Amino acid sequence: MRLELARIKVEDVVSGAETTLTGRTLSIDREELLAAVDPEGFFAEKRVSLVRPGQSARIIGIMDAMQPRCKIGGGTSPYPGAIGEMHMAGQGRTHVLDGVCVMQTGKRQGIQEGIVDMSGPGAAYSLFSRQCNVVLECLPPPDVSNAVFDEVTRRALARAALYLGEAARDAVPDEVDVFDADRPVDPALPKVAYIYYLQSQGPLRNTYVYGLEARNLLPTLLHPNEVLDGAIVSGNYIIACQKNPSFLHANNPVVRELYARHGVSCNFVGVIVANENSTLTDKKRSADFAAKLARQLGAQGVVMTQEGGGHADTDLMLAAKACKERGIVSVMLINELAGADGDQPSLVDTTPEAVAVVSTGNNDQVISLPAVDVLCGGASLTNVPDAAAAFSSALGRMYTATNQLGAYALQAKAR
Repeated sequence: MRLELARIKVEDVVSGAETTLTGRTLSIDREELLAAVDPEGFFAEKRVSLVRPGQSARIIGIMDAMQPRCKIGGGTSPYPGAIGEMHMAGQGRTHVLDGVCVMQTGKRQGIQEGIVDMSGPGAAYSLFSRQCNVVLECLPPPDVSNAVFDEVTRRALARAALYLGEAARDAVPDEVDVFDADRPVDPALPKVAYIYYLQSQGPLRNTYVYGLEARNLLPTLLHPNEVLDGAIVSGNYIIACQKNPSFLHANNPVVRELYARHGVSCNFVGVIVANENSTLTDKKRSADFAAKLARQLGAQGVVMTQEGGGHADTDLMLAAKACKERGIVSVMLINELAGADGDQPSLVDTTPEAVAVVSTGNNDQVISLPAVDVLCGGASLTNVPDAAAAFSSALGRMYTATNQLGAYALQAKAR
């Protein structure tokens, strides 16, 4: 598989009479965008807001985030199976609006509140503070089930990403990233696989592989290009800080880093996607199958990531143990629940085989957020009646603040 991701840089988004890309400014016809996301007229209300990096703005109630894209060759849909035609991802050419993100927001029992501040101290905790964000607020009619709410809001977000992505179709890219893991490499380089745990446990907490719920998925081998070309889409809206939204699945930093090292310091042999199950038997089955696939690939080492926390920690620990039994060393990225001062036991589960563990931060750390001029995605948060006012919050509410894919700007400092 050979994939070209052609990046068209965008530095501003504005309202306009039509949706066009002029230079590095994306003009958006808001009425046409809203018609595109809801052609059936299902939603009782729908709104779109535009916010930019550095603005005194706060986005709340974030459910998912997607990158606007369009396929130029190698298929017709940038998120196959989830929206548009089903075909294999990972080949041909995809145009990407680099610097733009579409967000779906909502408030519903079962959705845990996600916050992005576009400026101030909170901005450091999410890469989305550095994106021009197109924020959807789609309100369904009353008495809609969680399953229907989940489906229609996911579809609306994907439609928005496709609609905006079309503005990039005829654009001249600023950069073209070429991904070709099948090129010959030095056979002496160590073989490394990526075990990529997804969280899929029912409506409002599912992840989709080619549009299929991952919760009944046995560990499956994907080409790295498939991940970078939209094969995985999120429908998981719990614990905002450790979310892996659709945007991050398609821009997975672990896949990109392993690609950068492919043929240099390692031989990147593939991605194994597995689900974080809810029973110990299912977790053990998944861990054993993932390790078996890694062994069949000839992997000498694996990198492992998860989404969520709590009992999801057990999935990584069982996988580390299963890999060790097959002679494979492992390193994992995992966040902590260590109390506000960071002095409490931070993981639900551990194992002696987990000897290389990278912390991605403490969900319980408390930060202070200032008042903002612009509020998008709702009006209030739990115990915060005016979400535009100043308040303190644990990182648990800050969208992707401790995500376990390594997508953040903060770093640890030894002292």
